[in-house]
Amino acid sequence: MKYFLIIATALLATTTARAQNTLRLSDDNDVVAAKNLQVTPAEGRTILTLDIVLDNLRVPSNRYRAFTPVIRSLDDTTLVTRMKTLIVSGRTQDIIFERDGIDELYRDNCEKIRRYNGTEQTYAYTDAIERQPWHQNAQVLLECDLCGCGDKKKNQEFPLATLKQLDPWELTELANQEPDTYKPMRELHGTAYITFVVDRWEMKPDYMDNYRELRKITDTLDIMVADPNITVNRIKIHGWASPESPYNHNHMLATNRAKSLTDWLRQNYQLPVSAFAPAEATPENWLGLQEALPNLDATLLPHKSEIANIVSDLLQQDSTVIAKTADATEARIKKLYPQEYMYLLKNIYPGLRRSDYEITFNIKQFNTIQECLDIYRTKPHQLSRHELWQVAQTMKPFSDEYNRVMQTTLNYYPDDETANVNLAAVALSQRDILKAKTLLQHAGNGGAAEQLRAVIDIVEGNYDTAKRHLDAAERKGINVAKNREAIRLLTQ
Repeated sequence: MKYFLIIATALLATTTARAQNTLRLSDDNDVVAAKNLQVTPAEGRTILTLDIVLDNLRVPSNRYRAFTPVIRSLDDTTLVTRMKTLIVSGRTQDIIFERDGIDELYRDNCEKIRRYNGTEQTYAYTDAIERQPWHQNAQVLLECDLCGCGDKKKNQEFPLATLKQLDPWELTELANQEPDTYKPMRELHGTAYITFVVDRWEMKPDYMDNYRELRKITDTLDIMVADPNITVNRIKIHGWASPESPYNHNHMLATNRAKSLTDWLRQNYQLPVSAFAPAEATPENWLGLQEALPNLDATLLPHKSEIANIVSDLLQQDSTVIAKTADATEARIKKLYPQEYMYLLKNIYPGLRRSDYEITFNIKQFNTIQECLDIYRTKPHQLSRHELWQVAQTMKPFSDEYNRVMQTTLNYYPDDETANVNLAAVALSQRDILKAKTLLQHAGNGGAAEQLRAVIDIVEGNYDTAKRHLDAAERKGINVAKNREAIRLLTQ
């Protein structure tokens, strides 16, 4: 098991009797401080280091004090590992030890120093023992023999720290990726169901529900034209007619109706002539019929599977063949299934007569951090990936506000690899592996994505796979040293 120290410094240190964490050795105001305590695993061993500060310890000339770090299990007090003892002796006692040897209780594993009372004196203690599984979640204590007599019943124990299992999350390092500065042109798509007088193509805004349907286009354009940050580049209308009537006649109707809507928009918006693309049309909307059939009630349309097969056979042909055979296809459906054809004509065909619109536009580049912050507060959808990244850099990494910016970026750019990488890093900062894995499926194979995949493998204990991801990340310029060290610590 791997573990690290919860409390790593100055657990016992003070020079005044009233200070906290003071190790009081006697009624004579003797004090010892333990500073810079560290317990680390290395090559199957547990290494303990600390500075034992003796500045305020007085040892009589003919006596000694013994200090022994001890690791004891919290769950079973019989599991104890005693480490090397530090013996601090007075002048006379030091001579006796030199002549007669150290007490049998300590002589097999000890270090001896002489105390010079009234002087500053620090002992840099270090010892290493074989690591045991139960060392995880054990206590580190300092056992003090204050009488110098080897009587354990008189010894005092002072807690130094508690150990716990190494947490790979705390050992690993995440990565994120800065997007490029390119700000692409944007597109907006929609559909309006404009109604025309039978067999006519003149645009009548006040006819049937046309006013409501036109609002779908005009509300959007009104916002764009009024926004100084937006430039409308192109408006394109594509008209569709339903399959009834001769194909050539429908071609004429669909084309002229698309032109009529385009002309109406041109007359109502003071935009450059180049902003209005030539109108396009599909004479008969067989594709829309194909999409509608599976959702229709079989009790009303008992032969919908057969009709769907007829439509599918037509749509598998190229446009030239469709133009020549569309009328025959419609006649076949009408002949084979007359009642169902009438149902389609009344209930489905009106929805096939539609006008699709596409608006392409540019949003200006915001050149300063302050501009980006201002727009983020009111119109975050106008920011590019890199502009959103700049906003995030003003915030503490993985704070709530930072995380919201990264989520916002992915909301607006769901297919962007960089946005997926950076939100995957956020997910891992929250230890959400499942979400991170899902995001990384759309994150490509860049250096940051490989680093994050390595972190997941390290946490899950797949060290060989993690190394391969780290190799790939390093080849792409990512610093992977900390994650390599994490693997070393977790596998040694």
